[in-house]
Amino acid sequence: MSGIRLVAQPARRSARFRRTLFGAGIGIAIAAIAVTVWAGHAGKPARAKDVMLLYVGAEDCAPCRAWQNGEGAAFLASAEFPRITYREVKSPHLLDVLKDENWPDEIRSYRDGLRRSDGVPLWLVVADHKIVEQRFGATEWRTNVLPAIKSLLR
Repeated sequence: MSGIRLVAQPARRSARFRRTLFGAGIGIAIAAIAVTVWAGHAGKPARAKDVMLLYVGAEDCAPCRAWQNGEGAAFLASAEFPRITYREVKSPHLLDVLKDENWPDEIRSYRDGLRRSDGVPLWLVVADHKIVEQRFGATEWRTNVLPAIKSLLR
């Protein structure tokens, strides 16, 4: 009889050991999933603000054409471009930049802060529907507008 007990005890211990091992395995699996999920989010930046770049220019504006064909084209091909909303207001003539027919209804409210004395090319950087940067002139793109966009996308 004692031989049977000796056989039964290791069987019970073995079953307890398997249950403990199974429980530990579940715990390890849950921890591994949590680490994987956390690591996946840690490598990604937090959701950027809703960023829009509004470009205002004219067909008969030489600096506007130069920006569009140079730095503007480079920006459209950049890694930042797909992460923003891009809108253009291009009038046929420089003197008509502020006319209603050149401004779609959904962005016309941004025109309210512009003055006739503001030059083109002109950029408005809008974050969460608020203008955070408003600049005009080719050098302003490099020194203020592009850095503002990159900062918002961090």
